[in-house]
Amino acid sequence: MTLNLKRVLTLKQLRLVSVLGRELNLSRCAELLHTTQPAASRALAQLESHLQLSLFQRTTKRIVPTMAGLSLIQHANRVFAEIDLAEENLLGLSGGVSAEMRLGVLASFSPEVLARAMARSRGMLPDVLLITQMHPLQVLYEQLLDGRIDLMLAHAELRVDLNLVEVTPLYEEHSTILAGSAHRLHKKKKPNWADLAHEAWVLPPANTPLRPKIDRMLSVYRKGQRSGLGPDVQTDSSLLALRLISETSMLWAIAHQQAKQFEATAQVGAIRAPLDLLRGPMCCFRLRQESLKTHQSVFMECLKDSAFGLTT
Repeated sequence: MTLNLKRVLTLKQLRLVSVLGRELNLSRCAELLHTTQPAASRALAQLESHLQLSLFQRTTKRIVPTMAGLSLIQHANRVFAEIDLAEENLLGLSGGVSAEMRLGVLASFSPEVLARAMARSRGMLPDVLLITQMHPLQVLYEQLLDGRIDLMLAHAELRVDLNLVEVTPLYEEHSTILAGSAHRLHKKKKPNWADLAHEAWVLPPANTPLRPKIDRMLSVYRKGQRSGLGPDVQTDSSLLALRLISETSMLWAIAHQQAKQFEATAQVGAIRAPLDLLRGPMCCFRLRQESLKTHQSVFMECLKDSAFGLTT
């Protein structure tokens, strides 16, 4: 069977597949594509007829992609990611920049390591524009697979396909528990888990690796005793969390490298815990199938140099 996709497929059809694969709703898809639902339905039927494949199973209640549909959705997303990259590169060239490097960074990655690497690489890569963006771990991984970022800087608490992704360890990270400088637990030499559990906490979002560790510790050592604690709160804002622990008796667990920055600049300090809630390497992730460009290789070496000998 020969499909002749170069002759059959158009960008308009790929956009239809991509958007419908994301929305799984023909009416919403048509709205986003600025067309009508009947027109979108006819376009999809025409494409399936040309391909002699069913891309989506349609019922009165829902739309579900078939295996062929899932495959084409993935390829369509990659095509548009490459088009977006081409647009960014062309805009960069028009502004006097010869190349761009897009870094996806987890918020808990050491700002010290990243800043040193960026500062060092600027002299070696004067014509490369470094673009950083911060997102949750799963979003970063999806962006890496789709080609929307070149490198991902994050911890290894994520199951990745090592056939697709190359992982380079940079430094060892662990969690630190912070509290306001006047917190009563600073006076205790060896606080135990029960001591820590009987304080209110500023919790990280539920989709972060640290959250299940905290939840498990609290469920074991609180044993339903909430009297006088006040409610826990959840936030993904470091500035809000920092203000909360500075002004209340709440506790907050974050990456040690970040904690050092806050200890040096704010009225907070580390509480000694019996063990680390979380420990593991911070790494640089890249796609194996993508050839390693010179500026990427240079920046990765700058990262390694910046992370070397980092104190934990």
